[in-house]
Amino acid sequence: MFLAWKEIMHNKLKFSLIIGVLVLISYLLFLISGLSNGLMGMNREAIDKWNPDAIIVTKESNRNLAQSVMNIDAVDNQFDKVAPIKNMAIIIAKGDKKQNTLLFGINKETFINPNITEGKTFKKDFEVVANDGLKQKGFKLGDTIDIAGNDQDLKIVGFTNNAKYNAANVLYSSYSTADKLSMNRLKDKANAFLIKDNDYKSKSIDSDFEAIDKETFITKLPGYTEQKLTLDVMSYFLFTIATFIIGIFLYILTIQKAPVFGLLKAQGISNGFLARSLIIQTLILSVIAVIIALILTIITANVIPDVVPIKFVWSTIGIYAGVIILTAVLGGLFSIRSIQKVDPLKTIG
Repeated sequence: MFLAWKEIMHNKLKFSLIIGVLVLISYLLFLISGLSNGLMGMNREAIDKWNPDAIIVTKESNRNLAQSVMNIDAVDNQFDKVAPIKNMAIIIAKGDKKQNTLLFGINKETFINPNITEGKTFKKDFEVVANDGLKQKGFKLGDTIDIAGNDQDLKIVGFTNNAKYNAANVLYSSYSTADKLSMNRLKDKANAFLIKDNDYKSKSIDSDFEAIDKETFITKLPGYTEQKLTLDVMSYFLFTIATFIIGIFLYILTIQKAPVFGLLKAQGISNGFLARSLIIQTLILSVIAVIIALILTIITANVIPDVVPIKFVWSTIGIYAGVIILTAVLGGLFSIRSIQKVDPLKTIG
């Protein structure tokens, strides 16, 4: 420990370069983690808020909510709690502001009724409760908004939070509003049933339907799995890059210090002691780098605009920090063989 720290303090510039590279890699990893959580959250916020045990859709819909249509009473009295939901995509406009949204027709008496963060819940036809993300797009409480391709207007009477579905802002309305906007295509119909029943798998449903657990349904959302896989692969590559960079840096430093190692060996210091010193040195460097990256991440979390889809989950970042330290130590192991090969007689003579 003493030897490792003493060398770091003696060669501040060289080791600062290693720390700097590790800081950049760690910080980028933490940002990618936040971006991944933010983008994934945009796809699943509304579903997580409903928190159903299962979602029932038609088999032919390929687990796509918009393509699933069934009678609104198709599963009445079969589960503990059932919330039929009607879904349609609409484009809303206010002046020159336009926004793609999803309108969900719901029964306010069911468990998916949204919490109100501002205003009130809908009571009349064509009144809606909107996701507060629309505030950032210029929409506000009391606005009367146009619907593309429809002569009807909607009125925002309330806002709720955490209500995005497949990255689109959600509007909640009554069944009657959804029926009229769909030209009665959804009258007495539902696109899906959200179920609260721990024993739903043992209940029988129509052979044309299927009950899907929440997480499986989310993975089938368009683009969700592909986005997550892309960001995960980027993270794995960064871990690999971190391992090689720290390994290369330490290998070069080890080669440069071959005469010093030869002198230490000539004085009776063992290969094991020198290897432990190298590993401790790597550990110190990686811990310092991760701490700096964490500080930068905390600053970023406090100053980044809400419009940026980024969400830091500190437990995940803690795991990433531990893995970065571990991969840095693994990179340091590359240089141990070089220490063992140093011949005291050759380096001194």
